[in-house]
Amino acid sequence: MDIIVLSNGKKVGNFSSPHPFTFDDGNILPAINDEDSLHLKIDVQETITDDIKGDMRLAFSLSPQVKEHMDAWMSLYSEGEVDVVYCPLMMLQAIVEELGKDYLYLSPFRAVRMKDRIKKLVSIDHQTVI
Repeated sequence: MDIIVLSNGKKVGNFSSPHPFTFDDGNILPAINDEDSLHLKIDVQETITDDIKGDMRLAFSLSPQVKEHMDAWMSLYSEGEVDVVYCPLMMLQAIVEELGKDYLYLSPFRAVRMKDRIKKLVSIDHQTVI
């Protein structure tokens, strides 16, 4: 569980992305290895709503492995070791569905906020909640 400190003092971690995050201050948060990333993916349930158009509704849920990893990050957060843990937007949706918005807002779990989509730079000052 790598944690880096950004130039603004924010301590950040990567929950499950197999890709590194490059921040607008030049810092790089390392990727998670492929095997761990696969174990930490969000469960997706697909419901077809229109066979002709191919429309489907997606519902997201937290697997036991994801919840266990969340607990480990929450411990680090409560100890002041990390401020923000970047995770997929789908995970934020699953957290709200299963644990509620209050849990999300009181946790370190956030999605990235791209500052520059062309250069793929993540903002050090802002992150995304739902």
